[in-house]
Amino acid sequence: MSVDLEHEPIHDLARRVIRLAEETQHAAQVLERRLEALERRNEAAGRAERILTIAADMRGHLGRDKLSTDHLYDPDTGLPA
Repeated sequence: MSVDLEHEPIHDLARRVIRLAEETQHAAQVLERRLEALERRNEAAGRAERILTIAADMRGHLGRDKLSTDHLYDPDTGLPA
């Protein structure tokens, strides 16, 4: 569900909540922290989803057995090949 925080009715609701709470500064800080936490969670979920999508696409193109890093290193020295 998407909420437009620039939308005036949403802004009005937030102002009313803060006014009724009678703790203007504290309520504003709580709303701000909650918003930041939700934005971070959504950004992280979006990143994780993109990474999983890319990995699935790579598996589809390369095959599950070709996603190994074994061929990148010399088996005798352990150094990059």
